[in-house]
Amino acid sequence: MTTFQPSDLLTAWTPSPLGLGLVVLVAGPYAVWWRRARRVGVGWPAWRILLFLVVGVGTLAYAVCGPLAVYRTSLFWVGALQVGVLSSVTPVGLALGDPLGLMRAAHGSTQPWLVRALHGRVARALMFPAVSSLLAVGSLVLVFFTPWFELSTRSAPVEALLDVQLLVLGLLFVLPILVDELLPPWATPGVRTLLAFADGLLDAIPGILVMTAPTLLAPGFPGFAGRTGDPTPIFDQRLGGGAMLLVAEAVGLPIILAVFIEWMGADAREARVIDAQLDAAAIEAAALRDTVPEAEADATSTSVPGATAPVLWWESDPRFEGRYRRRD
Repeated sequence: MTTFQPSDLLTAWTPSPLGLGLVVLVAGPYAVWWRRARRVGVGWPAWRILLFLVVGVGTLAYAVCGPLAVYRTSLFWVGALQVGVLSSVTPVGLALGDPLGLMRAAHGSTQPWLVRALHGRVARALMFPAVSSLLAVGSLVLVFFTPWFELSTRSAPVEALLDVQLLVLGLLFVLPILVDELLPPWATPGVRTLLAFADGLLDAIPGILVMTAPTLLAPGFPGFAGRTGDPTPIFDQRLGGGAMLLVAEAVGLPIILAVFIEWMGADAREARVIDAQLDAAAIEAAALRDTVPEAEADATSTSVPGATAPVLWWESDPRFEGRYRRRD
C-alpha cells in the first residue's frame, strides 16, 4: 500500500463486494418503499430522502468502500474513525430518513413484518433507552479491548460482521429517539431530549478509554508489526481515540437539536388541539346560556361546563385535569 496522503481521504476507494452488498441492503428497501408509496399517492418529504441518502447511505459507503475501509488495516486512527462513523453518524442519517414511516406509507393498512417485530417485546426491551445506550457503548469498548477489531483487519467476513454490529446497535438507540411510537408513552419529546443528552455523555467513554489506554495497539495490529520502541503507535492510538470522541460528540448535538425541534412541533400541535377544544366548549356554554332562563342562570353556572370563564388557565386545560383544583 502506498504512503497515506491527506488527499486519500477523498480519493482512495475500494470495490469491496461485502461493502457494496451492505450499501445495497440498506438503500434498496428504502428505494422500493418510496416507489410503492408514490404509486399509492403518498408523498414523502424531500428533506428526509436527502438526509437518508447523504448522511445515512453516503457515510455508509464512505466507511465500507471508501478511504476508511482502505486504510483501516494500516492506520489505527482511520479504523477508529470508521467505527465512530458506522456507530454514530450513519445510524442518525438512516433514522432521520424515517424508514419505518415510509414503510407504513408504502404498505397502507397492512403492517409489514418488520414493523410488527419492532413493536414486539424483545425489540422494545432492546430499544429501551438505558439498555440500547449501554449496549452501544459496551460494544465499542469490546471492539477495541478484545481481539475483535484486530480480527476484523485480517478477515473480510469478520469486518462485514463488525460493520453490521455497529449499525444495528447504533440504530437501536437512535431510531426510537428520532421516530415516534417505538418508546413507551412516557417518553415525550422532552424526555427524549434528556435521553439524547445523557447518551451524548456516555458516548464519550469509549473514545476516552482508547486515548488513555496504555499500548492498546502493540499486541498485533498489522500496521505496526516490528515497530518496537516506535512512539508512533501510541500517537496513532491517541489520535484514534480523539477521532472517536469528536465524532460521537459532534453527532450528539444534532440529535438533541432534532428531538428539540420535534418537541416544539409536538407542543404546538397539542396547543392547537387544546385551543380548539376550549373554543368548542365556550361556544357550547354560550349556546346553553341562551336557552336557560335568566333566573336559573345563577343556579346552573357552577354546574354547566364552561358556563363561567376560569380564573386560572390550567383549570380548564384537559392536560392538567384533576391535578390542580381550587379549595372551596
